[in-house]
Amino acid sequence: MRTRSLAPKSARKKAASEPVVPLEQETPAATLERAATMVRSGQLEGGIALCQQMWPIVSAAEDTLQMGVCQHLMSIAYQYAGKLKESVTAGHLGIELYTRAGDPIRLLRMLAAHAITVAQLGQAAEALELLNRAIQLLPLVGDEPWHQCVFWTNAGAVHEALGQMDQALAAWGRCIELNTRHSDENLKAASKANLYSYRLVAVRKRHADRTTIQAAYDELRLLLDELVAGERHHLVLTGAVEAADTMIGLGELDEARAVLKLGVRSAKIAGLGPSRASLELHLARVERLSNQHRLAAAHVAEALALVNESQDQELMARVHLENSHLQEAQQHWRSALDFFKRYAETREALLAAQADTRAQALAARVDVERNRVEAELARMRSAELERQVNHMAEEAGELKRQALEDPLTGLANRRQFEQRVLQLQAERGPEQPLVLMIGDIDHFKQINDRFSHASGDEVLRAIGRLLRDHLRPHDAIARWGGEEFVVGFGGGLPLDQALKVADRLRATIERHPWARIAPDMVVTMSLGLAAMTEGESVADALLRADTALYECKKGGRNQVRAAL
Repeated sequence: MRTRSLAPKSARKKAASEPVVPLEQETPAATLERAATMVRSGQLEGGIALCQQMWPIVSAAEDTLQMGVCQHLMSIAYQYAGKLKESVTAGHLGIELYTRAGDPIRLLRMLAAHAITVAQLGQAAEALELLNRAIQLLPLVGDEPWHQCVFWTNAGAVHEALGQMDQALAAWGRCIELNTRHSDENLKAASKANLYSYRLVAVRKRHADRTTIQAAYDELRLLLDELVAGERHHLVLTGAVEAADTMIGLGELDEARAVLKLGVRSAKIAGLGPSRASLELHLARVERLSNQHRLAAAHVAEALALVNESQDQELMARVHLENSHLQEAQQHWRSALDFFKRYAETREALLAAQADTRAQALAARVDVERNRVEAELARMRSAELERQVNHMAEEAGELKRQALEDPLTGLANRRQFEQRVLQLQAERGPEQPLVLMIGDIDHFKQINDRFSHASGDEVLRAIGRLLRDHLRPHDAIARWGGEEFVVGFGGGLPLDQALKVADRLRATIERHPWARIAPDMVVTMSLGLAAMTEGESVADALLRADTALYECKKGGRNQVRAAL
């Protein structure tokens, strides 16, 4: 869930029309305040450009505080722009500069905001470390509600990104309490919109009873009506999506449709454009569940047009998946399969891009730390700093290992798997096949919903151990993402023998004592295989294996099939 800018559309227009002041006619602090206004009003490129212009000026003046402000603003702007690598680089440098400047209030805000970016990259340990550093500084702000509210909002976002919903709910509850003492109506409205939405999500994920969920929904629904009445349309989108998800889950499709249409109207008034795509997809789902297939198709088409405008690949994957569900509901099986293939291809590209972003962020962190140490070496040339450099080299090696390994299961990740498959291709004989397998845990969402996400994580770890224990050392094994695992069989293993190995593995997983994790737990896995043909890419072979896997799912799950 992404929080929206606090500035309404009118403020963004006003900021865009303000005259440009030459840098030489204002102080660095005034220029950076102007950059902050641009970032808050959504003029991200302009804010970044202004900070980049100011950087050599404040650096030459050795103004550590303004240097920190400059990097802080760029970190936030890059985060909003989706450039996480650049955001991480600026964030690490901003934290270092604020620490040297001795400004605890700005350091508190920088730590909490940067923790969100790191959490979105899946770096849980580092995100919590940043958050704990910020908490230690919290007493320094006293009872001032604004800084407290901003901190607890960010803290909740960090916990939510890491799936820690109890902690997120507690943090947002603190912020709602603080809001009653704050006079900034715009901040109060924006905070309540995000916080009530998050609270509804948290209540839903904690599997509360229907009465509790309905009460949280009614609270959010009333707030949405107030936001519309107050013409704060830019704050309605997130709440409308979460409210609709809740009503769909409760089977209240008419209410879900009503709140989604409210969100669409507000999004149009606020000029949010491509952000409406999520609302249109939810409307498509509601109409599909109501058997209104023509209306559902119209909403999918509208969502596709909006996604094509924004080039958001995550939303594009959701469009293909909703199209697949819609075609399946109309018993158009071939079209449903075609759209599911498009969904799988888009998800594969998206996951690869996310893996690259995480690796780039880790590399950016190493670069920042290396630059810091080298600067200290240039000034002091001490033996102790030389020792730190050696330690950094070891840390860089560890970070490289982390970039190639799935932290939950200890298996290879997508990047390392692709490297291992290339090795297997080079090592096999001219007539030897290379068989790839993709497996998906059956009904994994139900496992999470019924037994908890912690139990789901234990299942993923156990599957990783079973794969390592029952496959050969020279086979390539990786967690592909979510509940999917992939295997490349080494040694030229033929497809018919690979099918036998896969079926033994399927039976082993089915017989595993899952009740040790949770009573009554049953876990099975569906497996699809494909033998690579001459000149075929790894991606194409995996796509064929994924098609075989899809046939397993259609055929009842807990099966093994090979692609033709």
